[in-house]
Amino acid sequence: MEPRNLNRHFAALRETAGCPDVRLHDLRHTVVSLLMELGVPPHVVQAIARHADVKITL
Repeated sequence: MEPRNLNRHFAALRETAGCPDVRLHDLRHTVVSLLMELGVPPHVVQAIARHADVKITL
């Protein structure tokens, strides 16, 4: 799927659901933060987020 189309589709779904104005990419950061707070090992979070280097995850 074209990234711009995905973003538009997400925005429409978000508006329909009445969720706050957040970007899809913002959710990616939230997931990484929550996983780290839950104590998931950094290398596992790195794999989930598909970061090239664990330093980016940390």
